[in-house]
Amino acid sequence: MFPEPERSAALERAGEAGVQAVLVPATGREDLDLVAELAGLEAGRVFAAIGFHPHEAARCDATWKRRVERMVASPGVVAVGEIGLDYHYDHSPREDQRKVLAWQLGLAREHGLPVILHHREAWQDFLAALDAAPGVRGVAHSFTEGEAGVAEVTGRGLFVGISGMVTFPRADNVREAAKAVPAGRLLVETDSPYLAPVPHRGRRNEPAYVKLVAEAVARVREVSLETVEAETDAAFRELFLATP
Repeated sequence: MFPEPERSAALERAGEAGVQAVLVPATGREDLDLVAELAGLEAGRVFAAIGFHPHEAARCDATWKRRVERMVASPGVVAVGEIGLDYHYDHSPREDQRKVLAWQLGLAREHGLPVILHHREAWQDFLAALDAAPGVRGVAHSFTEGEAGVAEVTGRGLFVGISGMVTFPRADNVREAAKAVPAGRLLVETDSPYLAPVPHRGRRNEPAYVKLVAEAVARVREVSLETVEAETDAAFRELFLATP
């Protein structure tokens, strides 16, 4: 999260790079209010997703669930997220992760909102959770599961988010995924402050760098940058800004 005056400077750089809108997902107790506030301060330019990341699932008790339920109806909130499963770090017990994910998928369906989905080393349980919530809309963000994984998630109606990893020399799985995403289902992202694309790898990521992601995706898909920009802009508007 960028404190002021860094936030304004980062948004200015994003605008100079051609970024028209920024979607900021919450992760849990520490940033829910701040994320919602950002959407209110930068209406029409910064949008919010409200939810509990799997790392924070064990802290999502009844009181916080009620807060999330209220906040998803706030102005500028366009999604439930970032939610999902993470069995790599296991910062929360896996059973807690599965229960909180199921609850948030249900919340999204109830409010007609898309979801921003995280998954790491939890592929089969992740797919099972999606199958238990038919009709849910959303994006599998920072996708790494290759061509076969793209078929699994797009077959369930999801969009696919490609991050700065597409520029990493050894990330052939991400480039394979980027090439395989069907037209109309592709999104590009930063996952800021993490996963800054080359040549900024290892430093703090920021919204302006999404243009570097789009350029890399264009090379992989063997199309123009303008084509990727147009496709991902339309996909973003369809998923997050269109009335369901």
